[in-house]
Amino acid sequence: MRLRLSWLPLALLLMSGPVLAINPDSFAARLAEARKDVETLTDSLTQLKDDLRAKERALDNQEAELAGRARQEELRLEQLNQTLTRQAEERAAAVAGSAALVPAVAESIVTLRAGVAAGLPFRQAERLGELDKLQAALESGASTPREVASRLWSFVEDERRLASQSALDRQIITLNGQELLADVARLGMVSLYYRTDQGEVGRAVRDGEGWRYEPVTDEAARLQLVDLFDALSKQVRVGFFLLPAAIPAVSAASSAEVAP
Repeated sequence: MRLRLSWLPLALLLMSGPVLAINPDSFAARLAEARKDVETLTDSLTQLKDDLRAKERALDNQEAELAGRARQEELRLEQLNQTLTRQAEERAAAVAGSAALVPAVAESIVTLRAGVAAGLPFRQAERLGELDKLQAALESGASTPREVASRLWSFVEDERRLASQSALDRQIITLNGQELLADVARLGMVSLYYRTDQGEVGRAVRDGEGWRYEPVTDEAARLQLVDLFDALSKQVRVGFFLLPAAIPAVSAASSAEVAP
């Protein structure tokens, strides 16, 4: 019995031998596979870190760029505020310095308005409207008296050009109680003749304090006006023309030289 028991550990050891045995080749393969997985994970982690650092650098650059733009905008806003303040001060000084011009400028506007209203009826509404704008700007303070005076001088220069030039234009006239768009031949600011789209011709004549448009029915006078409109339409602005008198008290026809 004792002999049999002494063999039992040896038998158990022999029986467990195949179970505890390890295949070196299989173990090496598994170890290599594990190392490969570790290397792959390491590379992935390294790439991820690189990507995160690149994104961080990009965000830092964007932050720096935005900060630079913000500083530029703050500087530009400060410069604009300084410019506005300086302009306001200059404008206040100009208003104070030119206050003495107000009566003279206002009187000039009144004088010019009276001249335009009494003069040849060429685009009177537009010309009077320009004077109204100047007066409104002067009274409201929207423009300084010096600025209004400068614009008023430009208006006077335009009036002088009208008086020294002859031109063909189109405007609305009132004929026989009806308003219609017609060609007008202006000879300086002395005479104004019209031609309707139907070929009717006539002239602007004094009627009390105003003007009226009077048809020219005399055939010889009508042909004179036809020649005048044809010449002006062909850019012929210098020449000698026989034209119907613009003032009824004068003879039915008079000679006139059309000057540029």
